[in-house]
Amino acid sequence: MSLTPQITLNASLVDFSGNQIGSSTQPAYLRIALCGYGQSLPRVAGTAMIGQVVSWPANLLYTGAELSVKLWGNDVITPSGTYYTIDVLDVSKNVIQSGAYQFSGSQTIDLSTVMPYFPTVVVPTTPTVLGGLVIEPYSASPQFNCAMVAAGIITFEMTLSGDVTAAAMQNVSPGQIVVFALIQDGTGGHAFNWPSTVENATIINPAPGSKTVQPFITLADGNLYPMSGGTYN
Repeated sequence: MSLTPQITLNASLVDFSGNQIGSSTQPAYLRIALCGYGQSLPRVAGTAMIGQVVSWPANLLYTGAELSVKLWGNDVITPSGTYYTIDVLDVSKNVIQSGAYQFSGSQTIDLSTVMPYFPTVVVPTTPTVLGGLVIEPYSASPQFNCAMVAAGIITFEMTLSGDVTAAAMQNVSPGQIVVFALIQDGTGGHAFNWPSTVENATIINPAPGSKTVQPFITLADGNLYPMSGGTYN
């Protein structure tokens, strides 16, 4: 694999009306920036070479002919997770096309057809505590830790983006009130298998965007019982 993949931007760039842009009399401009590398430019793995573009790139004149720009492939840049943003501007410097891209190896691309890159959104994997409310990230096997709140009522809120198959309770104190607020995402229909220590829990509403809320009281046996009452063996 080449450490200096050359990306050739094809001349067939059009505006939103489908008109060809870039000519000697009506030039367009190109901006390329390297993103996602932190405080300093990245290096090509195993070498002393750094990125060839910076965060504040110049406007590259584009007159309709092929424009060749040398870029490092994102597959050889350290740290990983870098990507390029490429903007196309008209003669008045208005942005008419913008996207994020990653490149591997040596490629020749047509900017009007190449697949954009969508940077990964990092989802928290630890709960967020707001007073007595614990916002629990979705997991198929969550551990509901009642010690997340020092004293008083604890409410676990979770948005279901998939089925919960193996939930469990941790650090439940006798007399503690535990509330579950379970929200279906926009798709809905996700199942929630209650922890084994939860007795006679309600059925989860499967409708998209619906909320199922139920409070429990913890008895000395460590099990959670619905506060609406009932008879149990």
